[in-house]
Amino acid sequence: MPSPETPAPFILANGELVPSDTPVIPANDGSIAFGQGIFETLAVYKGEVFALEPHLERLKAGAERLKLSIPSPEAISEQIGKISEANQLKIASLARLRITVTPSCVLLTSSTEVKHSESARAVTVSFARNEKGALSGFKTINYGENIAAKEIAKQAGADEAIFRNTRDELCEGSWSNIFVQMGGKWFTPPLNSGCLPGITRATILALNTKDLPKVSASAISMEDLNLVESAFLTSSIREIQPLSHIDGRSLLGVNCPDSQAFRAAYREKVRAVV
Repeated sequence: MPSPETPAPFILANGELVPSDTPVIPANDGSIAFGQGIFETLAVYKGEVFALEPHLERLKAGAERLKLSIPSPEAISEQIGKISEANQLKIASLARLRITVTPSCVLLTSSTEVKHSESARAVTVSFARNEKGALSGFKTINYGENIAAKEIAKQAGADEAIFRNTRDELCEGSWSNIFVQMGGKWFTPPLNSGCLPGITRATILALNTKDLPKVSASAISMEDLNLVESAFLTSSIREIQPLSHIDGRSLLGVNCPDSQAFRAAYREKVRAVV
């Protein structure tokens, strides 16, 4: 689960700005009864949202799968501006903005004081992602499996849990995508592994510079994790976070030149857009 942050004073529920402790979702909402809902987590840099369009495209895809209604992209953009102003996100170097959609509510929340450590430890979990499942690749609010995995990681003294899929292939982290280096080459699980189509993952794959190694979206067996030399996690908020250990085995972590190059290129991309 994300590290503790400072919740902002206001939320936006169905377009209405209210204090953050205001109850806004009824007890009979499908999100409470059945976990019916979707969400997006966006990084906001001094009031500017990074990669808004692909986030809204993924939100739309999830809404269509769960038969949920969402406002137009223009309306959501207007709501983002409203909550950003109310919560003074322009003065935060990095803020987390979450858009949650349930059968009865479109909810925007934000938090500041967003921090992640320079590197992380990860452990693999034994239960598998179902890459053929109806919700595979969608960002739904039903995070029970992710929470269970993260608790296993926490008990093992790690920061993140890594899922396999039913083919015993590397899939993703409980709160992240993953990139690994083996034999000097970089790989990330393909979308048909069942991993979330991460926005940061896609941004990294689209980086086109001669200074970065090529990344192949290829199936990686869990057995091959023993061959991993370096690895990093990605998400909108953590950006690129090198892994120092997987299942207790030491990796290069922050000392990997490639990981540092990817991180620098990603941050340059962010600066160019926001």
